[in-house]
Amino acid sequence: MKRLHASLTTAWIVLLFSCGGNTENNLDQSSAVDNPIAAPANLSYTVINSYPHDTAAFTQGLEVYQNNLLESTGLFGRSSLRRVDIQTGRISKSQKLDSLIFAEGLTVFNDTIYQLSWENHLVFMYAAKDFKPIGQLPWTGEGWGITHDDNNLIISEGSDKLYFVEPHTLKLKKIVSVKDQLGAVNNLNELEFIDGYVYANRWQYDYILKIDPNSGYVVGMINLQDFLQKNSRSDLSYLKREGSTAMQSGAVLNGIAYNKKEKTLFITGKLWPEIFEIRLQ
Repeated sequence: MKRLHASLTTAWIVLLFSCGGNTENNLDQSSAVDNPIAAPANLSYTVINSYPHDTAAFTQGLEVYQNNLLESTGLFGRSSLRRVDIQTGRISKSQKLDSLIFAEGLTVFNDTIYQLSWENHLVFMYAAKDFKPIGQLPWTGEGWGITHDDNNLIISEGSDKLYFVEPHTLKLKKIVSVKDQLGAVNNLNELEFIDGYVYANRWQYDYILKIDPNSGYVVGMINLQDFLQKNSRSDLSYLKREGSTAMQSGAVLNGIAYNKKEKTLFITGKLWPEIFEIRLQ
């Protein structure tokens, strides 16, 4: 074995020198082939408006439906499904979940609301018009974010994976791994499908990712660092109060809803005092 190892080593040295001393160039070319993903484009935006938001709402999912917002809020004992007036923030309809359920993201597909739970391994279904329960489906992993394309529900569970499943059955059709130029991108949370791309909050990061659902590549990023502090007209001191939910659980960026009519995005965060409307440039 030692002799074979020595022969292979000699052959490798000869091969390197026979390349005319272009070892560095060859390594660069190899790296380029191994990592074909370009850095995501920076997506600039304009803030159009802001609207009141319930500071007790631990926002997990957000969706525009018939000129209102549908919102899923989390935490044990506080999880709910809500219909919210965009302009005023007034809750026109609310359904509280069992105290043992920690609700997560939601989406509306064919007038059916699908609401995830975190570690309860259940997806709840309701009629979108009146929140009448339709049923529930088992989900093997954790539930974080959910959206849909024309045919599939798309679910995240805190990893780098997006799960494409059949509505009404949750039968798995495919899994897409999300990555950027640095590698796998985990902590994928609230999702929204917009013009052929998946937009995703990444838990504990102040940006929204734009993901190609076919390749899994992150192709764009909306930088929202210090967004609330820069744009809020509210007193934010409550977010730093010792022992508060904001301090314990995090008032992080979370919530993306697409206004197809105006081609704008509504964004917010857990316990934020406002929902902001932005337009990508």
